[in-house]
Amino acid sequence: MDGNKIGSGSESTSAKQELAVPKVEQSGNMFNLKWLLTTVLAIWPWLLGSIIVSLILGNIYLRYYTPIYSTKAQLLIVDSKKSSSGTDDLLKALKVSNNKLNIDNEVQILKSRPTMMKVVERLKLNINYSTEGRFKKTELYNNKPFEFEFLDDFDDYFFFVVKRLSNKGYKLVTSSGKEITGQWGEVIDVPILGRAVLNKTVAFMVSDLEYEVSVAPILETALMYQNQVSFQMVNRSSTTIVISMVSSMPERAVDVIDGLMEYYQEKNVEDRTRIADSTVKFIDQRIDILESELSGIEQQIESFKQDNSIADISAQASQLISEKSVTEEKLNAAELKLEVIGAISDYLQKVDDRAITLPESLLDNKGLADLMRQYNSLTIQIDDALLTMTGDNPYTQNLKKQKSEVKRSLAAALASSKKEMELKVETIKGDLKQNRKDIRKVPTMERQALEHSRKQEIKQELFIFLLKKREETAMEKSSTVADGMVLDPALTTGVVAPNKQRILMFSFLLGALIPFGVILLRRALNIRIVSKSDISNATTIPVIGEIGNNVSGDSVAINKSSRTILSEQFRALRTNLQYVLTGNDEKVIMITSSMSGEGKSFIAINLAVTLAISGKKVMLMELDLRKPKISKALGLNNEIGFSNYCIGRATYEQVILPSGVDDNLKVLSSGPIPPNPAELILLESTSELFGRLRKDFDYIIVDTSPVGLVTDAQLLYGFADTAMYVVRQGYTYKQQLNIPNELFYGGRFKKLNIVLNDVVANRGFAYGYGYEEGYGYGYGYGYGYGYGYGYGYGYGYGYGAYGDGYYTEDVPGKAKKGILGRLRFRKRNT
Repeated sequence: MDGNKIGSGSESTSAKQELAVPKVEQSGNMFNLKWLLTTVLAIWPWLLGSIIVSLILGNIYLRYYTPIYSTKAQLLIVDSKKSSSGTDDLLKALKVSNNKLNIDNEVQILKSRPTMMKVVERLKLNINYSTEGRFKKTELYNNKPFEFEFLDDFDDYFFFVVKRLSNKGYKLVTSSGKEITGQWGEVIDVPILGRAVLNKTVAFMVSDLEYEVSVAPILETALMYQNQVSFQMVNRSSTTIVISMVSSMPERAVDVIDGLMEYYQEKNVEDRTRIADSTVKFIDQRIDILESELSGIEQQIESFKQDNSIADISAQASQLISEKSVTEEKLNAAELKLEVIGAISDYLQKVDDRAITLPESLLDNKGLADLMRQYNSLTIQIDDALLTMTGDNPYTQNLKKQKSEVKRSLAAALASSKKEMELKVETIKGDLKQNRKDIRKVPTMERQALEHSRKQEIKQELFIFLLKKREETAMEKSSTVADGMVLDPALTTGVVAPNKQRILMFSFLLGALIPFGVILLRRALNIRIVSKSDISNATTIPVIGEIGNNVSGDSVAINKSSRTILSEQFRALRTNLQYVLTGNDEKVIMITSSMSGEGKSFIAINLAVTLAISGKKVMLMELDLRKPKISKALGLNNEIGFSNYCIGRATYEQVILPSGVDDNLKVLSSGPIPPNPAELILLESTSELFGRLRKDFDYIIVDTSPVGLVTDAQLLYGFADTAMYVVRQGYTYKQQLNIPNELFYGGRFKKLNIVLNDVVANRGFAYGYGYEEGYGYGYGYGYGYGYGYGYGYGYGYGYGAYGDGYYTEDVPGKAKKGILGRLRFRKRNT
């Protein structure tokens, strides 16, 4: 038997070491790359089809996806009321308003809900027009064929359909199903909605399409557009605001942004005009009062002169009067300012929370004027806010809080200025008092005349001052311009969605990943063994061979002249056995499996035939005493067999039968099925039988019952030198690999190898795997055969190592080169 064992010495030792410490798995990168390549080759039609379908769906998506456009505009905020002089000391001390704060306030005005509601109302954005296409609904704006107009107040949700458009009229169907036939421009009465008119537009054309019209509340529509419009400062030092909007309807976005800027300019001019009107009204009221007071003083002077016959001032008091006159002028100016400050302060206290503005142009103090301007601006904003919301609204409350703070600051500033002016007046009065002491020498009537003249001068100067301010305010009103200037009108800058390149790239990747996802999903959900990697991941028990699918269906699949793939695989298994049965007396091979149907009897028969045709004397024992199949497969008589021999009812010569396949192959059938197979195996006659068979045969193949179901195989292993555990691809459960693990690692089967049966190359895709390894095992030199499959199979004379293999074809003059399994095949001239 030694002469028939190929390989010895260091090669045999190396093979033993590899079997002793089997590798669980190849390098992760090599495995992944190999799996990827083999899977792509196995499923490339599915992969290509998936990519094509995905790209088609991506283009369909792009075809019917409504594009989203970006529209932008720029608005420059210019403070037309800002003085060119330096910052006022009082303004700096109070730390009120700066340019950045003003710009933020203007942005808030643009973003406010009342502003957007006005734009929605002007553009009638709460009325939407659309038409239903084959695959999607198309919204209409500038291209709508008609326009709907309310004649009665209505601010709620409503929906209706307009169809059968003709040059004369139309048909309107409400959501409740009521049909109304009307003519263009004619008033119709719509239930719930009230009176309305439908007018043609420039885009009108006769059509049988149905046009859907939906009406929404102005407030809800304004809130929707308010969320779509964004405002951004160009930079911190700039007063330019970038207004942008993203919408599927670029024409509407342009109108919304332009409408916002237009309404802001109009509102700004309107607010400043209201302030000017309020100032003029205040000045007119003061002028009327001063006219009455000045007329009374002039009448007093006239009566005084008539009563006292005074025509001229005494020359004796000329110098005193001249000095007094200078002092009185100072006092008049100071008292004039004090009176104006007092009047404004009293006016401020009287207005309370009423929407009344202050005359900001009466004082030449810039700090006080700016504070009054802020007060007026907040008063107008509160007045506007109360038109659309309650006084308890947070926005209104915030404006009132700001107004109160400005009012307190203004009152404090007025009080400070008033105290300063009162101190100045008292100082001048002290000087004037001294002058009066000197004037006491002047006749009493002359002094009284001077008093009347002083009062007259004060009233006259104040009257002239107010007239001047009224003219200035009127001129400012007539030249009022908005603080906002449109730098760049609204313009659609481009499409922001969908991104065609990104969608197509995503479609391509999705199409490429779907087949792999299906494979990986099925692989994750699969509970059966479909490739050698499933075995290597679950156990380190060596896989001694892989047997392909028996296409013919014959129990005996090989013979001496057979050159099929299946026969070469059994020859490879025979070769690998040389490195398992290394001892001279090791010749008993037991074959078992987890359950019935895994092909252990098929493996036993064809392995025995393979060994027999190599010139070895082989005994095939049918010891699956519960469900024997070998006798029937070989067409042998099973009336006398192992069970008869064990109980002494048959002799050794009677139970040894020729196989009918090869002269070197004998068969020991099971005999009649016994009621107690395990007890028969434990009989002494079984041990004697195996001892005699070892002397008469080179190999003994024992086909046993499935070890996962009964204990027969474990009892028979005591007579075996090695065991082969059959695992069938796509049939054996992964969990059943725990059985050989328990037998091997528990020490019950000390020499155990696995045979993967019924391997189908294209089953990898069906079960979610790429075809991972071929059927080549060998060490050193090998050979292989190709039969038009495009690849060869190599079988060497070593186990578990990588080597070079050569193969030839049965077609003269032609040879192919391929790579499969663990052998690298190269072309050889034949």
